[in-house]
Amino acid sequence: MAVLYPNILLERDARRTEEIASNSVQLTVTSPPFLNIVQYSKDNWLRCWFNYIDTAEIDRRMIMSRTIGAWSAVMEEVFQELFRITLNGGWVAFEVGEIKGGKVKLDEYIIPAGLNAGFNCAGIIINLQQFTKTAHIWGVKNNTGGTNTNRIVLFHKV
Repeated sequence: MAVLYPNILLERDARRTEEIASNSVQLTVTSPPFLNIVQYSKDNWLRCWFNYIDTAEIDRRMIMSRTIGAWSAVMEEVFQELFRITLNGGWVAFEVGEIKGGKVKLDEYIIPAGLNAGFNCAGIIINLQQFTKTAHIWGVKNNTGGTNTNRIVLFHKV
């Protein structure tokens, strides 16, 4: 029989989730900021407007690293916290992509961070995105710029 726990909604840095008990999470599905490449507040302005969310506040609170080294250091800390909260046998699905025209694949930096924390890497699922006509209205072309693949790195705690 499954045990139900109360939900916890946290709006903060993923490196600091003290309210979540150690070894208590069976599955985490997440996607970090992609360095300073994706402009989340600008990309989601309409959604923010409908939900009365201040885009300037999002910009202020979002950790946006300028270099892959700085980003990797933050992700190392995130994985230490993920390892703490994940129960034995639990999973983390960590979605990243490629940046800089496909030259930098963020999964290549995430895998060492997860391994260093103590996880096993079970695999990578790569989804090549096909953009819709709606995306083309905004000037987004298939596989010519931005993030064109979803890369879901699966980690297992044993």
